[in-house]
Amino acid sequence: MTPHNPSLLRTLLRSTLLPSALAAILGVFIVYTLVLEEYDELQDLALSSKAHLILAVYEARQAGGSEGDLAQLLAFERETHGSDERSSFWIVEQTGTVLIRSAGAGPVPLAVPVQPGLSTVQDDRIAALRSGPLAVIVSAPMAERNEAIRDVVMGVIAGFALLGGLVALAAFRAVKRSVDVIVDLAADIATKNAHDLTPISRRNAFAEIEPAVAKIDILMARLDAALGAERAFATNAAHELRTPVAICLAQVQRLRAKIADPASIQSAAEIEQGLKRLTRLIERLLQMARAQAGLGNAAAPADVRPVISLLLREMRERSGAPPNLTVIAPQGEWISLIDPDAIGIILTNLFDNAVKHASGDGAVLVDAGTAGRVLISNDCDPLTPAELDAVQSRFFRRAPTSEGFGLGLSIVQELCNQSGSTLEILSPLPGTARGLCVVWSLPLEKAAPVRAA
Repeated sequence: MTPHNPSLLRTLLRSTLLPSALAAILGVFIVYTLVLEEYDELQDLALSSKAHLILAVYEARQAGGSEGDLAQLLAFERETHGSDERSSFWIVEQTGTVLIRSAGAGPVPLAVPVQPGLSTVQDDRIAALRSGPLAVIVSAPMAERNEAIRDVVMGVIAGFALLGGLVALAAFRAVKRSVDVIVDLAADIATKNAHDLTPISRRNAFAEIEPAVAKIDILMARLDAALGAERAFATNAAHELRTPVAICLAQVQRLRAKIADPASIQSAAEIEQGLKRLTRLIERLLQMARAQAGLGNAAAPADVRPVISLLLREMRERSGAPPNLTVIAPQGEWISLIDPDAIGIILTNLFDNAVKHASGDGAVLVDAGTAGRVLISNDCDPLTPAELDAVQSRFFRRAPTSEGFGLGLSIVQELCNQSGSTLEILSPLPGTARGLCVVWSLPLEKAAPVRAA
Protein backbone atom coordinates (compact mmCIF):
# COMPACT_ATOMS: atom_id res chain seq x y z
CA MET A 1 0.00 0.00 0.00
CA THR A 2 1.41 3.38 -1.06
CA PRO A 3 1.83 5.71 1.96
CA HIS A 4 -0.17 8.92 1.91
CA ASN A 5 2.14 11.86 1.32
CA PRO A 6 1.53 14.90 3.54
CA SER A 7 0.21 18.11 2.00
CA LEU A 8 2.84 20.81 1.49
CA LEU A 9 0.29 23.55 2.25
CA ARG A 10 -0.80 21.96 5.51
CA THR A 11 2.78 21.23 6.54
CA LEU A 12 3.90 24.82 5.98
CA LEU A 13 0.85 26.28 7.69
CA ARG A 14 1.27 23.94 10.64
CA SER A 15 4.96 24.82 10.89
CA THR A 16 4.14 28.54 10.73
CA LEU A 17 0.97 28.88 12.78
CA LEU A 18 1.58 26.37 15.57
CA PRO A 19 4.69 28.17 16.91
CA SER A 20 2.83 31.48 16.54
CA ALA A 21 -0.08 30.15 18.60
CA LEU A 22 2.28 28.86 21.29
CA ALA A 23 4.10 32.21 21.33
CA ALA A 24 0.76 34.04 21.71
CA ILE A 25 -0.26 31.83 24.63
CA LEU A 26 3.13 32.37 26.28
CA GLY A 27 2.83 36.11 25.67
CA VAL A 28 -0.61 36.26 27.30
CA PHE A 29 0.73 34.35 30.31
CA ILE A 30 3.73 36.68 30.66
CA VAL A 31 1.53 39.78 30.37
CA TYR A 32 -0.90 38.38 32.94
CA THR A 33 1.92 37.62 35.39
CA LEU A 34 3.54 41.05 35.00
CA VAL A 35 0.27 42.96 35.17
CA LEU A 36 -0.86 41.00 38.21
CA GLU A 37 2.40 41.64 40.04
CA GLU A 38 2.73 45.30 39.11
CA TYR A 39 -0.93 46.16 39.60
CA ASP A 40 -1.09 44.39 42.96
CA GLU A 41 2.02 46.27 44.02
CA LEU A 42 0.49 49.58 42.90
CA GLN A 43 -2.82 48.90 44.67
CA ASP A 44 -1.06 47.74 47.84
CA LEU A 45 1.01 50.92 47.81
CA ALA A 46 -2.13 53.02 47.45
CA LEU A 47 -3.82 51.09 50.28
CA SER A 48 -0.80 51.56 52.58
CA SER A 49 -0.64 55.26 51.69
CA LYS A 50 -4.32 55.60 52.54
CA ALA A 51 -3.62 54.02 55.98
CA HIS A 52 -0.72 56.44 56.60
CA LEU A 53 -2.89 59.38 55.53
CA ILE A 54 -5.71 58.39 57.88
CA LEU A 55 -3.24 57.96 60.77
CA ALA A 56 -1.66 61.32 60.03
CA VAL A 57 -5.05 63.05 59.92
CA TYR A 58 -6.12 61.39 63.18
CA GLU A 59 -2.93 62.36 64.98
CA ALA A 60 -3.20 65.91 63.66
CA ARG A 61 -6.73 66.18 64.95
CA GLN A 62 -5.66 64.79 68.31
CA ALA A 63 -2.81 67.29 68.53
CA GLY A 64 -5.21 70.12 67.73
CA GLY A 65 -7.67 68.94 70.34
CA SER A 66 -10.45 68.21 67.85
CA GLU A 67 -11.28 64.81 66.38
CA GLY A 68 -13.91 66.03 63.94
CA ASP A 69 -16.02 63.61 61.99
CA LEU A 70 -13.27 61.27 60.78
CA ALA A 71 -15.85 58.56 60.02
CA GLN A 72 -16.77 60.57 56.92
CA LEU A 73 -13.17 60.77 55.75
CA LEU A 74 -13.80 58.32 52.86
CA ALA A 75 -17.37 59.44 52.17
CA PHE A 76 -16.30 60.79 48.75
CA GLU A 77 -16.01 57.16 47.53
CA ARG A 78 -19.79 56.92 47.54
CA GLU A 79 -19.78 59.15 44.48
CA THR A 80 -16.68 57.76 42.76
CA HIS A 81 -16.82 54.03 43.55
CA GLY A 82 -19.36 51.31 43.27
CA SER A 83 -20.80 49.65 46.34
CA ASP A 84 -18.47 46.66 45.95
CA GLU A 85 -15.39 48.85 45.42
CA ARG A 86 -15.52 51.20 48.45
CA SER A 87 -12.80 51.16 51.10
CA SER A 88 -13.35 50.92 54.88
CA PHE A 89 -11.08 51.82 57.79
CA TRP A 90 -10.87 51.33 61.53
CA ILE A 91 -8.80 53.05 64.23
CA VAL A 92 -8.49 50.67 67.13
CA GLU A 93 -6.55 50.35 70.32
CA GLN A 94 -4.43 47.33 71.10
CA THR A 95 -7.13 46.16 73.49
CA GLY A 96 -9.51 45.89 70.57
CA THR A 97 -11.54 49.01 71.35
CA VAL A 98 -12.68 50.66 68.12
CA LEU A 99 -12.12 54.38 68.36
CA ILE A 100 -13.32 55.34 64.89
CA ARG A 101 -14.73 53.37 61.96
CA SER A 102 -15.74 54.62 58.54
CA ALA A 103 -19.38 54.93 57.58
CA GLY A 104 -20.79 51.57 56.64
CA ALA A 105 -17.80 49.59 57.99
CA GLY A 106 -18.50 46.26 59.67
CA PRO A 107 -16.58 44.46 62.40
CA VAL A 108 -12.82 44.76 62.56
CA PRO A 109 -11.46 42.14 60.14
CA LEU A 110 -8.22 41.50 62.06
CA ALA A 111 -7.67 40.03 65.49
CA VAL A 112 -5.98 41.99 68.24
CA PRO A 113 -3.25 42.73 68.80
CA VAL A 114 -3.13 44.01 65.21
CA GLN A 115 0.02 43.09 63.28
CA PRO A 116 1.19 45.68 60.76
CA GLY A 117 1.46 44.69 57.11
CA LEU A 118 -0.63 43.57 54.15
CA SER A 119 -2.92 40.58 54.14
CA THR A 120 -5.94 39.18 52.32
CA VAL A 121 -9.03 38.20 54.28
CA GLN A 122 -11.74 36.52 52.26
CA ASP A 123 -12.36 38.91 49.32
CA ASP A 124 -10.72 41.99 50.86
CA ARG A 125 -7.17 43.32 50.77
CA ILE A 126 -6.15 44.76 54.17
CA ALA A 127 -3.35 47.14 55.15
CA ALA A 128 -2.58 47.51 58.88
CA LEU A 129 -0.42 50.24 60.44
CA ARG A 130 0.59 50.64 64.11
CA SER A 131 1.56 53.80 65.91
CA GLY A 132 2.07 53.36 69.62
CA PRO A 133 -1.10 51.98 71.20
CA LEU A 134 -3.13 52.70 68.08
CA ALA A 135 -3.61 50.72 64.91
CA VAL A 136 -5.14 51.83 61.62
CA ILE A 137 -6.74 49.16 59.45
CA VAL A 138 -7.80 49.95 55.87
CA SER A 139 -9.74 47.40 53.81
CA ALA A 140 -10.48 47.46 50.06
CA PRO A 141 -12.47 44.85 48.09
CA MET A 142 -10.45 42.66 45.66
CA ALA A 143 -13.26 42.81 43.07
CA GLU A 144 -12.06 46.07 41.55
CA ARG A 145 -8.45 45.04 41.10
CA ASN A 146 -9.50 41.56 39.83
CA GLU A 147 -11.80 43.19 37.29
CA ALA A 148 -9.03 45.52 36.16
CA ILE A 149 -6.59 42.65 35.71
CA ARG A 150 -9.26 40.64 33.90
CA ASP A 151 -9.96 43.54 31.54
CA VAL A 152 -6.26 43.97 30.80
CA VAL A 153 -5.83 40.27 30.11
CA MET A 154 -8.94 40.17 27.90
CA GLY A 155 -7.63 43.17 25.99
CA VAL A 156 -4.28 41.47 25.52
CA ILE A 157 -5.99 38.27 24.37
CA ALA A 158 -8.13 40.24 21.93
CA GLY A 159 -5.06 42.04 20.63
CA PHE A 160 -3.14 38.79 20.23
CA ALA A 161 -6.17 37.19 18.57
CA LEU A 162 -6.47 40.06 16.07
CA LEU A 163 -2.75 40.07 15.44
CA GLY A 164 -2.75 36.26 15.18
CA GLY A 165 -5.63 36.38 12.70
CA LEU A 166 -3.80 38.90 10.54
CA VAL A 167 -0.58 36.90 10.76
CA ALA A 168 -2.45 33.68 9.94
CA LEU A 169 -4.15 35.32 6.94
CA ALA A 170 -0.89 36.77 5.68
CA ALA A 171 0.91 33.45 6.23
CA PHE A 172 -1.85 31.52 4.48
CA ARG A 173 -1.82 33.82 1.47
CA ALA A 174 1.97 33.77 1.23
CA VAL A 175 2.17 30.00 1.64
CA LYS A 176 -0.77 29.47 -0.73
CA ARG A 177 0.92 31.56 -3.43
CA SER A 178 4.14 29.61 -2.98
CA VAL A 179 2.33 26.28 -3.05
CA ASP A 180 0.35 27.35 -6.14
CA VAL A 181 3.63 28.07 -7.92
CA ILE A 182 4.88 24.58 -7.04
CA VAL A 183 1.53 23.04 -8.08
CA ASP A 184 1.76 24.84 -11.44
CA LEU A 185 5.31 23.56 -11.81
CA ALA A 186 4.15 20.00 -11.06
CA ALA A 187 1.29 20.38 -13.58
CA ASP A 188 3.76 21.62 -16.22
CA ILE A 189 6.04 18.65 -15.56
CA ALA A 190 3.04 16.26 -15.66
CA THR A 191 2.23 17.38 -19.23
CA LYS A 192 5.59 16.13 -20.46
CA ASN A 193 5.58 12.84 -22.33
CA ALA A 194 7.39 11.12 -25.14
CA HIS A 195 5.88 13.62 -27.61
CA ASP A 196 6.54 16.77 -25.58
CA LEU A 197 9.91 17.03 -23.89
CA THR A 198 10.30 20.79 -24.29
CA PRO A 199 12.00 22.72 -21.42
CA ILE A 200 9.90 23.42 -18.35
CA SER A 201 8.57 26.96 -17.94
CA ARG A 202 10.73 28.93 -15.49
CA ARG A 203 7.85 31.20 -14.43
CA ASN A 204 6.69 28.42 -12.10
CA ALA A 205 10.01 27.96 -10.34
CA PHE A 206 11.59 29.67 -7.34
CA ALA A 207 15.29 30.37 -7.28
CA GLU A 208 15.75 27.47 -4.83
CA ILE A 209 13.99 25.06 -7.23
CA GLU A 210 15.74 26.35 -10.35
CA PRO A 211 18.68 23.88 -10.14
CA ALA A 212 16.28 20.91 -9.89
CA VAL A 213 14.27 22.19 -12.88
CA ALA A 214 17.47 22.63 -14.85
CA LYS A 215 18.46 19.03 -14.08
CA ILE A 216 15.05 17.79 -15.19
CA ASP A 217 15.41 19.74 -18.45
CA ILE A 218 18.81 18.12 -19.04
CA LEU A 219 17.36 14.66 -18.41
CA MET A 220 14.43 15.35 -20.74
CA ALA A 221 16.80 16.61 -23.43
CA ARG A 222 18.80 13.38 -23.18
CA LEU A 223 15.61 11.32 -23.23
CA ASP A 224 14.33 13.25 -26.23
CA ALA A 225 17.60 12.61 -28.06
CA ALA A 226 17.44 8.90 -27.21
CA LEU A 227 13.81 8.59 -28.33
CA GLY A 228 14.55 10.56 -31.47
CA ALA A 229 17.47 8.27 -32.28
CA GLU A 230 15.26 5.23 -31.70
CA ARG A 231 12.49 6.57 -33.95
CA ALA A 232 15.01 7.63 -36.58
CA PHE A 233 16.61 4.19 -36.55
CA ALA A 234 13.26 2.42 -36.96
CA THR A 235 12.19 4.80 -39.73
CA ASN A 236 15.49 4.72 -41.61
CA ALA A 237 15.82 0.95 -41.27
CA ALA A 238 12.29 0.40 -42.55
CA HIS A 239 12.82 2.79 -45.47
CA GLU A 240 16.14 1.21 -46.38
CA LEU A 241 14.63 -2.28 -46.28
CA ARG A 242 11.60 -1.53 -48.44
CA THR A 243 13.47 -1.34 -51.74
CA PRO A 244 15.68 -4.47 -51.28
CA VAL A 245 12.71 -6.48 -50.08
CA ALA A 246 10.59 -5.31 -53.02
CA ILE A 247 13.38 -6.27 -55.43
CA CYS A 248 13.75 -9.69 -53.82
CA LEU A 249 9.99 -10.21 -53.98
CA ALA A 250 9.92 -9.32 -57.69
CA GLN A 251 12.85 -11.64 -58.41
CA VAL A 252 11.19 -14.53 -56.56
CA GLN A 253 7.94 -13.98 -58.46
CA ARG A 254 9.83 -14.00 -61.79
CA LEU A 255 11.73 -17.13 -60.75
CA ARG A 256 8.49 -18.80 -59.74
CA ALA A 257 6.99 -18.06 -63.14
CA LYS A 258 9.97 -19.65 -64.96
CA ILE A 259 10.48 -22.88 -63.05
CA ALA A 260 8.41 -25.99 -63.64
CA ASP A 261 9.56 -28.30 -60.87
CA PRO A 262 6.73 -28.59 -58.28
CA ALA A 263 9.16 -28.77 -55.35
CA SER A 264 10.97 -25.64 -56.55
CA ILE A 265 7.67 -23.86 -57.11
CA GLN A 266 6.63 -24.68 -53.53
CA SER A 267 9.95 -23.38 -52.19
CA ALA A 268 9.60 -20.18 -54.22
CA ALA A 269 6.04 -19.73 -52.91
CA GLU A 270 7.27 -20.06 -49.32
CA ILE A 271 10.01 -17.52 -49.98
CA GLU A 272 7.43 -15.18 -51.52
CA GLN A 273 5.18 -15.49 -48.46
CA GLY A 274 8.13 -14.77 -46.18
CA LEU A 275 9.05 -11.67 -48.17
CA LYS A 276 5.41 -10.47 -48.11
CA ARG A 277 5.36 -11.00 -44.36
CA LEU A 278 8.59 -9.00 -44.09
CA THR A 279 6.96 -6.24 -46.15
CA ARG A 280 4.05 -6.10 -43.71
CA LEU A 281 6.52 -5.94 -40.81
CA ILE A 282 8.27 -2.98 -42.46
CA GLU A 283 4.91 -1.24 -42.84
CA ARG A 284 4.15 -1.82 -39.17
CA LEU A 285 7.56 -0.44 -38.17
CA LEU A 286 6.90 2.69 -40.21
CA GLN A 287 3.48 3.05 -38.59
CA MET A 288 4.98 2.59 -35.15
CA ALA A 289 7.63 5.24 -35.86
CA ARG A 290 4.94 7.69 -36.99
CA ALA A 291 2.79 6.90 -33.95
CA GLN A 292 5.72 7.47 -31.61
CA ALA A 293 6.42 10.80 -33.33
CA GLY A 294 3.05 12.13 -32.11
CA LEU A 295 0.76 11.67 -35.10
CA GLY A 296 -2.48 11.59 -33.06
CA ASN A 297 -3.96 15.07 -33.50
CA ALA A 298 -4.19 17.50 -36.39
CA ALA A 299 -3.62 21.25 -36.18
CA ALA A 300 -7.35 22.07 -36.22
CA PRO A 301 -10.61 20.11 -36.00
CA ALA A 302 -12.18 19.01 -39.28
CA ASP A 303 -14.88 16.70 -40.63
CA VAL A 304 -13.28 13.23 -40.70
CA ARG A 305 -16.34 11.42 -42.10
CA PRO A 306 -15.07 11.54 -45.73
CA VAL A 307 -11.79 9.96 -44.63
CA ILE A 308 -13.60 7.16 -42.80
CA SER A 309 -15.99 6.62 -45.75
CA LEU A 310 -13.03 6.34 -48.15
CA LEU A 311 -11.29 3.83 -45.90
CA LEU A 312 -14.44 1.71 -45.55
CA ARG A 313 -14.91 1.69 -49.32
CA GLU A 314 -11.31 0.55 -49.78
CA MET A 315 -11.92 -2.24 -47.26
CA ARG A 316 -14.96 -3.41 -49.21
CA GLU A 317 -13.12 -3.30 -52.56
CA ARG A 318 -9.81 -4.70 -51.32
CA SER A 319 -8.63 -7.92 -52.98
CA GLY A 320 -8.87 -10.77 -50.55
CA ALA A 321 -11.66 -9.14 -48.56
CA PRO A 322 -13.92 -11.79 -46.97
CA PRO A 323 -17.14 -12.46 -48.87
CA ASN A 324 -19.17 -12.17 -45.67
CA LEU A 325 -17.92 -8.60 -45.01
CA THR A 326 -20.62 -6.13 -43.91
CA VAL A 327 -19.79 -2.42 -43.96
CA ILE A 328 -22.07 0.33 -42.62
CA ALA A 329 -20.93 3.79 -43.75
CA PRO A 330 -20.97 6.86 -41.49
CA GLN A 331 -23.57 9.63 -41.82
CA GLY A 332 -23.52 13.35 -41.08
CA GLU A 333 -20.54 15.38 -39.88
CA TRP A 334 -17.82 13.95 -37.65
CA ILE A 335 -15.91 17.04 -36.48
CA SER A 336 -12.77 15.86 -34.68
CA LEU A 337 -9.20 16.93 -34.01
CA ILE A 338 -7.76 13.49 -34.79
CA ASP A 339 -5.29 13.38 -37.68
CA PRO A 340 -6.56 11.70 -40.90
CA ASP A 341 -3.36 9.62 -41.18
CA ALA A 342 -3.92 8.37 -37.64
CA ILE A 343 -7.47 7.37 -38.63
CA GLY A 344 -6.08 5.43 -41.57
CA ILE A 345 -3.54 3.56 -39.43
CA ILE A 346 -6.11 2.77 -36.72
CA LEU A 347 -8.86 1.49 -39.03
CA THR A 348 -6.43 -0.44 -41.27
CA ASN A 349 -4.89 -2.27 -38.31
CA LEU A 350 -8.25 -3.06 -36.73
CA PHE A 351 -9.67 -4.33 -40.02
CA ASP A 352 -6.57 -6.40 -40.83
CA ASN A 353 -6.73 -8.04 -37.39
CA ALA A 354 -10.43 -8.81 -37.79
CA VAL A 355 -9.89 -10.43 -41.19
CA LYS A 356 -6.68 -12.21 -40.26
CA HIS A 357 -8.04 -13.83 -37.09
CA ALA A 358 -11.57 -14.64 -38.29
CA SER A 359 -12.03 -18.42 -38.07
CA GLY A 360 -15.78 -19.04 -38.18
CA ASP A 361 -18.66 -18.66 -40.59
CA GLY A 362 -19.93 -15.44 -39.02
CA ALA A 363 -19.69 -12.10 -40.80
CA VAL A 364 -16.91 -9.57 -40.41
CA LEU A 365 -18.74 -6.37 -39.46
CA VAL A 366 -17.47 -2.80 -39.80
CA ASP A 367 -20.19 -0.53 -38.40
CA ALA A 368 -19.73 3.27 -38.50
CA GLY A 369 -23.45 4.05 -38.38
CA THR A 370 -23.22 5.75 -34.98
CA ALA A 371 -21.57 9.18 -34.96
CA GLY A 372 -18.17 9.11 -33.26
CA ARG A 373 -18.00 5.32 -33.03
CA VAL A 374 -16.65 2.56 -35.27
CA LEU A 375 -17.39 -1.06 -34.34
CA ILE A 376 -15.41 -3.92 -35.91
CA SER A 377 -16.23 -7.53 -35.06
CA ASN A 378 -15.48 -11.01 -36.38
CA ASP A 379 -16.21 -14.65 -35.65
CA CYS A 380 -13.32 -16.33 -33.83
CA ASP A 381 -12.52 -18.32 -30.74
CA PRO A 382 -13.14 -16.16 -27.63
CA LEU A 383 -10.21 -14.63 -25.80
CA THR A 384 -9.51 -15.51 -22.19
CA PRO A 385 -9.46 -12.69 -19.57
CA ALA A 386 -5.65 -12.88 -19.48
CA GLU A 387 -5.49 -12.53 -23.26
CA LEU A 388 -7.87 -9.56 -23.15
CA ASP A 389 -5.54 -7.84 -20.68
CA ALA A 390 -2.44 -8.51 -22.79
CA VAL A 391 -3.85 -8.11 -26.30
CA GLN A 392 -2.89 -4.41 -26.53
CA SER A 393 0.68 -5.03 -25.39
CA ARG A 394 3.47 -4.80 -27.91
CA PHE A 395 4.57 -8.10 -29.52
CA PHE A 396 1.63 -10.03 -28.04
CA ARG A 397 0.58 -12.96 -30.23
CA ARG A 398 -2.10 -15.44 -29.33
CA ALA A 399 -0.17 -18.32 -30.86
CA PRO A 400 3.53 -18.62 -31.78
CA THR A 401 2.59 -19.67 -35.30
CA SER A 402 0.38 -16.62 -35.86
CA GLU A 403 1.18 -14.52 -38.93
CA GLY A 404 0.89 -11.30 -36.94
CA PHE A 405 3.74 -9.42 -35.29
CA GLY A 406 1.99 -8.23 -32.14
CA LEU A 407 2.35 -4.58 -33.15
CA GLY A 408 -1.04 -3.63 -34.64
CA LEU A 409 -3.12 -3.10 -31.51
CA SER A 410 -0.24 -1.49 -29.61
CA ILE A 411 0.11 1.07 -32.43
CA VAL A 412 -3.65 1.66 -32.34
CA GLN A 413 -3.60 2.15 -28.57
CA GLU A 414 -0.71 4.62 -28.83
CA LEU A 415 -2.62 6.73 -31.38
CA CYS A 416 -5.78 6.52 -29.25
CA ASN A 417 -3.90 7.84 -26.24
CA GLN A 418 -2.53 10.74 -28.27
CA SER A 419 -5.85 11.69 -29.86
CA GLY A 420 -8.06 11.28 -26.79
CA SER A 421 -10.10 8.48 -28.36
CA THR A 422 -10.89 5.21 -26.60
CA LEU A 423 -10.55 1.57 -27.59
CA GLU A 424 -12.78 -1.10 -26.03
CA ILE A 425 -12.26 -4.82 -26.73
CA LEU A 426 -14.97 -7.37 -25.96
CA SER A 427 -14.79 -11.14 -26.29
CA PRO A 428 -16.93 -13.13 -26.76
CA LEU A 429 -19.56 -11.05 -28.59
CA PRO A 430 -22.51 -10.07 -26.37
CA GLY A 431 -25.11 -12.84 -26.35
CA THR A 432 -22.80 -15.40 -28.00
CA ALA A 433 -19.98 -17.73 -27.04
CA ARG A 434 -17.60 -16.70 -29.85
CA GLY A 435 -16.16 -13.70 -31.57
CA LEU A 436 -14.33 -10.52 -30.77
CA CYS A 437 -15.58 -6.94 -30.95
CA VAL A 438 -13.47 -3.76 -30.98
CA VAL A 439 -15.22 -0.43 -30.41
CA TRP A 440 -13.26 2.69 -31.36
CA SER A 441 -14.78 5.95 -30.05
CA LEU A 442 -13.59 9.28 -31.44
CA PRO A 443 -13.73 12.60 -29.55
CA LEU A 444 -16.17 14.73 -31.57
CA GLU A 445 -16.60 18.50 -31.36
CA LYS A 446 -19.54 20.69 -32.21
CA ALA A 447 -19.44 22.18 -35.66
CA ALA A 448 -18.69 25.89 -35.72
CA PRO A 449 -21.70 28.02 -36.76
CA VAL A 450 -21.54 29.39 -40.31
CA ARG A 451 -21.75 33.16 -40.48
CA ALA A 452 -24.07 34.70 -43.03
CA ALA A 453 -22.36 36.59 -45.82
